[in-house]
Amino acid sequence: MLKFKYINNFLFLLVLMAGFFQKPRAQAMPEATNELNYYIELIEENKIEKAEESIRTYLKSDLSTKDKVKACYNFAIAYNNKQYYNLSIEYSLEGIKYLNNSSTYLLPQLYQAIIINHIDLGNYDLAESFYWKSNKIQAKKEKNIEANDFNLIGEIHRLKGKYQSSIRYFNKAIKINIDNNYLEQLSINYNNIALSFLYMNNIDSSEFYLNRSMYLIDSLGLVLRKSAINISFGELYLKKGNYVHALDYFRKTLDFDLTNHPDKNEILRDAYKGMMECYELMGDFKNALNSYKNYIEYNTNVLYYKQNALILQNQILSDRQVHLHKMNLIKSKLSLEKKNNRLTSILLVALLLLVILVSYIFWIRIKKIKQKAELELRKNKIQELELEKIKLSKKNLEFELEQKEQDQKLKRIERIRLEEKIQSKNRELTSAAIHVMSKNEILDSIRQKISKINDKAEIIPLKSYREINSIISDSLRMDDDWQIFKRHFIEVHPLFFEKLKTKYPNITTDELKLCAYLKIQLSSKEIARLLNITAVAVNKRRNRLRKKLNILSDEDIYGFFLRNDFL
Repeated sequence: MLKFKYINNFLFLLVLMAGFFQKPRAQAMPEATNELNYYIELIEENKIEKAEESIRTYLKSDLSTKDKVKACYNFAIAYNNKQYYNLSIEYSLEGIKYLNNSSTYLLPQLYQAIIINHIDLGNYDLAESFYWKSNKIQAKKEKNIEANDFNLIGEIHRLKGKYQSSIRYFNKAIKINIDNNYLEQLSINYNNIALSFLYMNNIDSSEFYLNRSMYLIDSLGLVLRKSAINISFGELYLKKGNYVHALDYFRKTLDFDLTNHPDKNEILRDAYKGMMECYELMGDFKNALNSYKNYIEYNTNVLYYKQNALILQNQILSDRQVHLHKMNLIKSKLSLEKKNNRLTSILLVALLLLVILVSYIFWIRIKKIKQKAELELRKNKIQELELEKIKLSKKNLEFELEQKEQDQKLKRIERIRLEEKIQSKNRELTSAAIHVMSKNEILDSIRQKISKINDKAEIIPLKSYREINSIISDSLRMDDDWQIFKRHFIEVHPLFFEKLKTKYPNITTDELKLCAYLKIQLSSKEIARLLNITAVAVNKRRNRLRKKLNILSDEDIYGFFLRNDFL
């Protein structure tokens, strides 16, 4: 009968590969990697005691948590391959302990290692309990890890005789591996589900899945896997009663070079056992006896190796417990010594504090006597100082009052100066405006006289009249006078136009002129003369300006420009 171990060792290697081919992680220094490989080589060479001594030192060194977990995982795999299942479990648990719920790095793989070791030890209930613990991990598992989990729980149920449930789990693993094209793992799933059908006496289904597994193994060139699946085919043909075919498959297993195969003895043992059963059923007792002798030889090798491995593991684990016990005793002694030293220190400190306290009390008493004498002297000095301070305060107050009065006088003088300057500027503005008005009036009267002369007689040629009239009209429209006025106005009210444009972006140039004339309180007639329009037109412009500037109907427009500080 094909044991789970032959199938699962290859699965374990796949799990290892999955761990190494994950997305790039923070890696240890090359020296640390070489050191780790050296320890694994010691395990593979069966130098277990030397490996253990080096590994324990290595794990106590200054490694990151991820490096320690990775090391434990690799040691667990190496020990499982050498059938040191208990040591493999110990390192898997140690790796989980390093994580301490702070990370899920390699956590599913570590649980899978524990499950596989318990299956190899025949602890199926323990294996299943660890499976359900692993199933509670919140981290999202990669598809190949998830498929391996289903394969493992399927194998546990198969080995416990729960064939129906094992088939359900194998089918879940098969679906994931088909969807993701994991063909090597798929060949294992087909082999496992075939065995479940075989033990249920469903020969057709078993043969169907074994053929699928063999096809994948041949396609992928998995030579060592073929040696194991031949045993499965041998079991199948034994069930079918076709002893010749069964014998042929068992014999094929012997044709493979299993020198470096970790399970060489077990594979050959099962092959010879199958051959023995075939020869017995065929009545060839001589070959049956020879096969039985080979079976006993390889089975003895398996038992001997397992027994030695168990003894060595127990010794290592026992030594580790003794070492831990010694370390705990040393820690206890150190802790006790620390407590005694601490108590002695506390007593010495207490005695020192008592001496200091007595000395302090004595010093305080002497100090109080001195302080009383000094206090009287200080009181007298303080009284004198306070009197002097009061005098100085009075002088300071008088000086501050005088300073404030001077400041107020200066401010008043400055204000008067500024008001006079503004009034002067306003007078200049008004004068400039009156000058413009006078010029416009003179020009307008000239134009009117020329018009009258033209009406009475043809003294001035028509062409000359039109040129003169045009020149005067152009002169009346020129902006030079406005620019002069504007320059003077900005000197008095520097931000007037800017603030108006900011607050009322839609205001026009003519409206800005009107606002300036209203600011210096020119009448409608004066503004009309400046703008060379009628007073009625000025009033219309004023009403439009009221609306644009949101001036209430009952509010004086001159007062608006005077009271608004922003202007």
